Amino acid sequence: MHRREATSVNNDNSSSATNTTSAPTPTIPTDDMNSNEPFKYYEPVNKSSTSLHMQDGSLSIHSSPHNKTLGERLKYFFHVHSDYFWGFLYRIASLIVILGVLIAIGIGLRYTDGLPKPEDFSKLKFDWKINPRDYLTPYNTTFQYNILMNGHAHSTYSDGKMNVRQLLDWHLANGYNAVMVTDHNTIEGGLAAEKLALAEYNDSIVVIPGMEYTCCRIHMNFLDINETVAATAPVPSDEELQRVISRVHELGGLVIVNHIPWSNTTQGGRQQARLPNHPSIEQLISWGVDGFEVVNQETFDMASYQAASQRNLIQMVGMDIHHPSVGAQVWLTVNAANMSRAGIMEEIRNRRTSFLFDPAGTRPRVYVDSPASYLTLTPLTYLGDYFGMFYYDDKGMYSFQGTFCHPELLTVNGSVIGWFIFWIIIFLLAFELARLCVIWAFHRVALASHCRQRGRHNSDV
Repeated sequence: MHRREATSVNNDNSSSATNTTSAPTPTIPTDDMNSNEPFKYYEPVNKSSTSLHMQDGSLSIHSSPHNKTLGERLKYFFHVHSDYFWGFLYRIASLIVILGVLIAIGIGLRYTDGLPKPEDFSKLKFDWKINPRDYLTPYNTTFQYNILMNGHAHSTYSDGKMNVRQLLDWHLANGYNAVMVTDHNTIEGGLAAEKLALAEYNDSIVVIPGMEYTCCRIHMNFLDINETVAATAPVPSDEELQRVISRVHELGGLVIVNHIPWSNTTQGGRQQARLPNHPSIEQLISWGVDGFEVVNQETFDMASYQAASQRNLIQMVGMDIHHPSVGAQVWLTVNAANMSRAGIMEEIRNRRTSFLFDPAGTRPRVYVDSPASYLTLTPLTYLGDYFGMFYYDDKGMYSFQGTFCHPELLTVNGSVIGWFIFWIIIFLLAFELARLCVIWAFHRVALASHCRQRGRHNSDV
């Protein structure tokens, strides 16, 4: 039979209790206790605990007396639990490395060129036909018209999302039969669209080439020209702007000042206009501009409309279309003698126009899907958006000449970084607590199972 026995030592081998002194004796492991599990007993005087460890058949004794100093107790505590603390440091180091890698990937992808685009415009279809005549009347209610034109459009020759064919199809679907293609600082998009319309669209839509002169002071449409008027500088002087206007007139074109409310809107995060130092309406009229864009998308520019009306200038309207998902909101109405570029321009030059206006915009709309190549990288690219909260980097309005119109603002969000670290620490502590609870639960289950097995073993004996 295997058993554990506690022996007592008597000084005089007598049976008298008064002459007997008992010495604490450690429990001696027998053959069934050949393990590394510690066995504890307590000194009756100072209540210090002693652990007996069986290691490779030898017995070692570890004591932790409670009357030791705090420093000694802490040293003993860390010594006993050194495996846990090394593991804890390993988990912290692993978390730091993982976060560093994720931040590097996310932020790096934000500044990587050549990544897949988020939208696929290759399969656009505009399979509807809207007739705004059915529900809108001209601003001049008695005006008769046979042309519905958009005076401001962009293609993939600049920052538009639609190629010239898609751009023409979008206009036909939304009730237009004429469009001015005005890409930023180039006439090439307008010329390509005109060539396509003449070759394949059977007079269903007329294209008038133009370009949007774009800089950090002003945006102007140069209409009915056949060559690009070069931008002089990102921030041109008054004299340079006047020379550009004169050059357009030499080419037989018109100069229309675009979206003044948009240009003078405060740039986000700053105390400046989107286009700083924009010329005033009075300055522009004195420089010889031919008209103003009085409606841009859903915005009606009352000041420009009043100035154009009082000075008998051209009142242009335009969608400033870039993306196919928007609806049509404004149409320039013209009553042309014939369906041609020259016929339409003659009426515009003679100020015989009006417009239809629907701020809510037409439906249906086209919404494009993301390509598979973009979706593959989305979990990584969105890391850049997430970790971008650590800093603020704003370059301001783009000049379309390779520069920006405002000084770059780069600030580090220290408070956000601090709170991020705080919540990481909270998460780590919660994880460690949950981990310890799980380990404790498993040990309890193992101990209960061991006790049941020992009970069955003892009952068998």
